[in-house]
Amino acid sequence: ERVSDGSYALGQRKTYIKELEELNINVLDLIIGISLRVENPSGNHYYGSIQRIGRALAETKNKNEVESQLFAIIEDKELDLYNRILGYYIADNYIYNQTDETEKSRLKIKLKKSIESLPGEIYNQIKIE
Repeated sequence: ERVSDGSYALGQRKTYIKELEELNINVLDLIIGISLRVENPSGNHYYGSIQRIGRALAETKNKNEVESQLFAIIEDKELDLYNRILGYYIADNYIYNQTDETEKSRLKIKLKKSIESLPGEIYNQIKIE
């Protein structure tokens, strides 16, 4: 298995999400798709690093869509708990990678509200600062 991080390019090109958006690729579906876990993935299914996914999503031009989707995943009681928690971790990394402190504060408030939908034993373990 290959684990790499092209951090050497981070300074100039960031995470390449802008290039994918310019190609009219549905980046949100793609990135969320490689984030969630499924029972029977194909043999060549790629799983993305939650930390890198949060960093990439923080650079999107479609922030409203990203935020809506991330909070919907956390709050979706039809979705299994494991994937809802992955949604929380993606949102947490997304918020961490925001550059505007006012925006970070606003998103932390939304995240706190969103995790209230998780079961109590999980919700009580999450500390958002």
